[in-house]
Amino acid sequence: MTSSPDSDASSRDPTGSDQPTPGDPAELEYGPSGYLPAKASARARKIVLRAPLGIQWVIGAVVAGIVVVVAGAMWLGQSGPPTAPYVETVAITDVDDTLVLDDLDALVVTAAGPVVVFADAADLGLCPENGRIEGDAGVWSASTGRGFGVDSLPHHPTIVHDGILYVDPNRTIEGPRPSTTVEPPGC
Repeated sequence: MTSSPDSDASSRDPTGSDQPTPGDPAELEYGPSGYLPAKASARARKIVLRAPLGIQWVIGAVVAGIVVVVAGAMWLGQSGPPTAPYVETVAITDVDDTLVLDDLDALVVTAAGPVVVFADAADLGLCPENGRIEGDAGVWSASTGRGFGVDSLPHHPTIVHDGILYVDPNRTIEGPRPSTTVEPPGC
């Protein structure tokens, strides 16, 4: 006698109907089997498999990538020298530690790291012994303009673009709070 899956008595309820017995794991359906073989999907009861993503997801990813590339190209394309109120002053390679800008009554300092343009400081200079800005009125930090026992120096906003220094002569930014320590001039 041959046995077929339909004739297996263990897969039917005792009444003899063709309906699976409730709770029989071999006969329960857990949704689409996805890419698993039928036998493996019957065992993987709690795995939720998704259908493959459609072409709309591929098109959406390509469109998003194109938007990012175009936006980046537009942003890079408009970078250039600053516009008004910034004015072109000097090539940064022409500045040897300090340079006086007579037309702006300002002092450009590159010796202390970042480029700083101090306002109303054309009569001051950099002391090579201590690396500070000095004048008749006192001593200041070359990088920040912090005064040592005197008011700090205000500075103009600056931008260096393609080796050219641009300064906004219409605005000044107040320097940091001055130090209470009085420093004697080094030069």
